[in-house]
Amino acid sequence: MILYYFCKMEIVLLSINKTKNKNLINLIEDYEKRINHYVKFSSVCSNETKRSKKLSEEEQKNKEALWIQKNIKKGDLFVLLDESGTSHSSKEFAKFLANKYNSNHKKLIFIIGGPFGFAKSIYSLKAEKISLSKMTFTHQMSRLFFCEQLYRANTILKNGNYHHK
Repeated sequence: MILYYFCKMEIVLLSINKTKNKNLINLIEDYEKRINHYVKFSSVCSNETKRSKKLSEEEQKNKEALWIQKNIKKGDLFVLLDESGTSHSSKEFAKFLANKYNSNHKKLIFIIGGPFGFAKSIYSLKAEKISLSKMTFTHQMSRLFFCEQLYRANTILKNGNYHHK
């Protein structure tokens, strides 16, 4: 395993939909605090992209794409959490992160899209794609699962005792 000793990179999780379930919010916030022991981490949820029944799926995805594009900057490294992405074990994800941590980028952004996926304009940015699972989860659960896996990956990289394999 590639170890990192001091990570200057900031990690951001962009999410199209807010988490409303208070139990999930508490769990996500707990993992966010844990992650921040290893690396600077923040989570940003959109207030601007609430689903409108007046918009077609394509229009909704384009509206979400505008918000995503406002939240990424040139030089940011970003990864789409997408069902068609590469699946990783926890150890493989840790290695994936270590490679990103050892790059010259200052910010690594993971993006959870809306219920219809990402607009073509986002896919055209040639971002890497990873999948949390072959199963489908709500966006709220995806946030929780991602935060838990990000915490787990960082403990693996630091040889912590959270991961027992």
